[in-house]
Parts: sequence; structure tokens; C-alpha cells
Amino acid sequence: MITGFNNDVVYNKKTYHIQTEDVPGEDPYTLTLLYYGGAIIARIKTHYRSLSAQMLTEQEVLDLMEKQHKKMITDLRAGRFAAVTGVEPARTFAEDLLSSEKTFDQLILDYLSGQERSSEK
Repeated sequence: MITGFNNDVVYNKKTYHIQTEDVPGEDPYTLTLLYYGGAIIARIKTHYRSLSAQMLTEQEVLDLMEKQHKKMITDLRAGRFAAVTGVEPARTFAEDLLSSEKTFDQLILDYLSGQERSSEK
């Protein structure tokens, strides 16, 4: 039996849970679920029997699971679920700099202040 992956991911001050598991059987697949507040808000399901003429090895299934799990984390952090989560992707410092009426010095101070708050958690 293949053990799955479980992670809590903090994104824009909200904690999401990502779970990936292998579902064996006649039509085996890997399933990754993104949870927020106990509700499933996104899923990735990959049937892997069709990926190969023969059954995949346990290591190949683990590699597929890991890749799928990381994709969900990347998608979350890229803001691909903003319509569901209501959380827009975090703006980069460069985006803030280009769109701000603040001075460069004030943007630096704001950025450093935010970093201090993040490290206190």
C-alpha cells in the first residue's frame, strides 16, 4: 500500500489542506484534493493505467503522486482558485512598486514591516 501526502499550506493568511492518495483497483488513479474549512474546493484526478501498457511500479506511482501534489500547491499559490477561495494571488514587490504612489523608501519599509509580522507567527 502506498502512503499518500498531506500538507497544510498557508496562502494569504489562510490555511488550506492538500491531500494526495493512490486509489488502486481495476482503473487505478491518483487523487489530490484541496480543502479549505473542511470543504473540498479543488481536485486533480489522474487515471494511470492508461499512461502505460503495463502497470506502473510503486515508485512511478509515488513520483506521479508527488508531481500532482506539488502542482496543486503551485496552483494554489498562483491564485488559480481565487474564484473559489476569494483570495487573490499575493502581489509581488515589483507589482507594488509599479502601481504605487508611495515612495520607494516607503515601499521598502512596508515590505520589511510585513516580513517581521510573518516571522512572528
